[in-house]
Amino acid sequence: MLPLPPAPLQPHPVEAAPVKAAASQFNNSWTDVYETKVRSCLRKEQQQQQQQQQQQQQQQQQLNGASGLLTPPVSQLIQLWERSGSSGEEPLDVGKLTFAGVCRTCSAPVVPELTVHRIWLSTKPRNATDVSLITQLSVDRLRMLEGQCSNWGSVISAAVHVPLMKGRVVSDMDDLYGQGPEKALEMISEFHTRMEREGRCKLDIVFATSVVTKMVEAGLYPVNAMRNKALQLSQTEIVLLLDADLLPSRPLSDTITKPAHYYQLQKDTARRQIYVLPAFATKYYGNEARDNAFAASRSRDVLKDMSTRGQLRGFHVHHYFIGQGIVDFPRWFKTNDSYSIPYQEGFEPYVLMQRRFVPWYDERFKGYNKNKVVHVLHMHSLGLEFNSCPHGYAVHVPHPEGKTRSATELTGTWDKLIRLYNDSREEMVACTFVPATSFACISSRPEVLLES
Repeated sequence: MLPLPPAPLQPHPVEAAPVKAAASQFNNSWTDVYETKVRSCLRKEQQQQQQQQQQQQQQQQQLNGASGLLTPPVSQLIQLWERSGSSGEEPLDVGKLTFAGVCRTCSAPVVPELTVHRIWLSTKPRNATDVSLITQLSVDRLRMLEGQCSNWGSVISAAVHVPLMKGRVVSDMDDLYGQGPEKALEMISEFHTRMEREGRCKLDIVFATSVVTKMVEAGLYPVNAMRNKALQLSQTEIVLLLDADLLPSRPLSDTITKPAHYYQLQKDTARRQIYVLPAFATKYYGNEARDNAFAASRSRDVLKDMSTRGQLRGFHVHHYFIGQGIVDFPRWFKTNDSYSIPYQEGFEPYVLMQRRFVPWYDERFKGYNKNKVVHVLHMHSLGLEFNSCPHGYAVHVPHPEGKTRSATELTGTWDKLIRLYNDSREEMVACTFVPATSFACISSRPEVLLES
């Protein structure tokens, strides 16, 4: 039988925006409406689950294996890639092997159409305690990926994107702009070879392109589609979801893969616990600020000292407090213990969690706005609980602002994303939300709601 969800979380301290259709008949808060709906849906599905339980258990055994680990051999992944070629169809849908998430298959223009050209897998030895850092970026930002690789001593699963117009690369890099995709492929290949030689990480990369018909469309970065590509590539049981412009703390990397620490993390995250990494940012920009970000990422003492002196602060808290501020930075500095972080709508954490509990990203969200907010809301709707990570954190590396936000506004996509988010939220209240993806999923239910 399906387990009942945990006790209702504390109501949003700031009144959430009204949910038109689903909440109109209720006088209580949005959170109360949401929890009531979720419980009602789960009770109905318990009856169906009893009839399908045996079939799902067999499917789960096939997906996860007797040990429950999500680690298909690298040789198997290579064989899949070689069989599929680079036709633009999904060449390496690791999700079909290892992930029991729910999604609905859509095609362009509803979701971005990505063509995968090549996958590079690290040849460095894999460990049972590896944790994959999941990230995505445009080819212009390989330098940021290099920074992550210098800090993270385990696996990085990275999806690298290039937009093409009339078969030519659209890029801010002068030596790449107007070239064919093979030039970008060559650049990524050389980068991967160098990271294999010089980096600390075990770097796996998937390279994908998309076609645009106007220059402004190149700024509509397919962020959630690329996140799914990176997630599909990952092979470890535990993952860290992090954007490319943030450095993972080196102390976390040095500690997390030690057997005692790893198995405790494995135990905690198996109980649907998510560990949130506090994210910090430099107060200023420039080379000195970048150096400060790297220094802070490698020592918690340095991080605390810079924060005390005002050189660092919570990421984006000065203009979007709810995104990171509810982590409670002063409390985090004062304790070495984990504490609960009650969800609030708009929360955008960077998290450590079980890969099987990560819902697919909704690929309809592209450009700038709501792409991560809707994903975190989906996590909350599935009963996942947020807790502070006592020893791990992330530091934002300052960089010039990209064109994504302006392109989102100029193309009218901004308002469309707001409407899409509001519709998605109403669907979550009604227990009908399913993320849209360009690939097919093999399960009708999210893993988080299946009996383990």
